[in-house]
Amino acid sequence: MKNNVIILGSTGSIGVNTLEVLSIHKELFEVFALAANSSVDSLLEQCKKFKPKYAHINKEEDAKFLTTSLKKFKIKTEILFGKDTLNKLVSLEEVDTVVCAISGSAGLESSLNAVQSGKKILLANKESLVMCGSLFMDLAEEYNSIILPVDSEHNALHQCFASNSTKSIEKIILTASGGPFLESNINELKNVTPEQALNHPTWSMGKKISIDSATMMNKGLEIIEAMYLFKLEISQIDTLIHPQSLIHSMVCYKDGSVIMQASKNDMKIPISYCLGWPKRISSGIEPIDLTKQSSLNFFEVSKDKFPCFYLAKQVGAEGESFPTAMNAANEIAVQAFLEKKIKFTDIFKIIFEVLEKHHKKKLSSVEDVYEVDKKSRENAIKQIKKIN
Repeated sequence: MKNNVIILGSTGSIGVNTLEVLSIHKELFEVFALAANSSVDSLLEQCKKFKPKYAHINKEEDAKFLTTSLKKFKIKTEILFGKDTLNKLVSLEEVDTVVCAISGSAGLESSLNAVQSGKKILLANKESLVMCGSLFMDLAEEYNSIILPVDSEHNALHQCFASNSTKSIEKIILTASGGPFLESNINELKNVTPEQALNHPTWSMGKKISIDSATMMNKGLEIIEAMYLFKLEISQIDTLIHPQSLIHSMVCYKDGSVIMQASKNDMKIPISYCLGWPKRISSGIEPIDLTKQSSLNFFEVSKDKFPCFYLAKQVGAEGESFPTAMNAANEIAVQAFLEKKIKFTDIFKIIFEVLEKHHKKKLSSVEDVYEVDKKSRENAIKQIKKIN
């Protein structure tokens, strides 16, 4: 029997790569449903190719357009719209696997609903764990939901842990490319444009995550994600800059051994690992030819150049509501930078100011998470207005 897969965020980078992997394993998987935010034309093409049972888009007018368009091609995909409908969709009994690839905090609610339905979750939405890590993982345990990380670094760690207990580890090391400004002079960063920040040297990603990579906030978020995902202390998690992006993570064991996972810079590899787990299936990507690789380099993360990263580490150590507040402030600040309302270096300043005013709160429910998120966004907007 085929495994029914839902892809939340099917028109984004992770969604597109997931469909490419699924297309070479038609005997194993069925594309049961696709969901997108507003990329109606891309979703239409995906429906024409994969003919899912359901497709979901946020706005009613887009849903009507899709319904009319698909009728012309005699495709019977049922088009749904609205947040409540999406939550019901991921909870359907026929669904086996949910790929949670909606970017940012917008993906939290649907991810939580998938977890509470006891599904196999391919988690590409790190904000779900940053915002409410303990709650998220407790729910996964309660509802017997399997959480498999799609992020290349966390996926690499999952692979390194495969035959060893996490209790035996000394520490883990996440690698970072260093982003587009690794070689830049620190004094030049205040004049960086969104176009320059979006020009990532090794990965092709969405706008928000590309900016997070440039500030290295993305790596800070990943440290917090790893802390909750693998039940580690923040002191057990290190990061090294590795510009070649060949080695994705390392696990240092108590006996002095270091196990690393290496692969080409292609998200189809971690996606195929998660889809096939506990078995391995083809990703369609050739292995690395080590004879053609240049030297591998590793550097410490500069505190002066990447203050967002070190702020995130402090936030992770503080715990409770602080990661939620930081994530909210970061999303607002990044959007303001993309809209050219603030400078690149103002991103850190806005997040710092929001956290300075934040009072730590225990997150006992999802409602608590949303309350902290809302207030932190409002405070971030106030800080942006002060700058302007």
